[in-house]
This record gives sequence, structure tokens and C-alpha cells, in this order.
Amino acid sequence: MSEIPQLKDIRQVTDDPPPFLGRWPFVYAAVLCVLAAVIAGLYAFMRAFAA
Repeated sequence: MSEIPQLKDIRQVTDDPPPFLGRWPFVYAAVLCVLAAVIAGLYAFMRAFAA
């Protein structure tokens, strides 16, 4: 029968920094800003070409 691994036996996973912007909160903020810009652009497109 297999033994249940103890918490200390579980390998630690390091949190590598993102490849750009230095920290994950900055990456999340950039993604939200891009999303807001896309939504605003599509809204403006819809308003400009609405019948």
C-alpha cells in the first residue's frame, strides 16, 4: 500500500517572475487595461456604425 506523502515531502514550486513588466500584478493590470481598451474601441465602433 502506498504511503500518503507528508507536507514536508512535497516539492516546493518556485514562482518565477514574468518575462516582462517584472511582477505578476503589473502583468494582470496590463491585461485589464488592454481588455478595457478593446471594449472601449468596440463600443466606439458600434456607436459610429449604428443605424
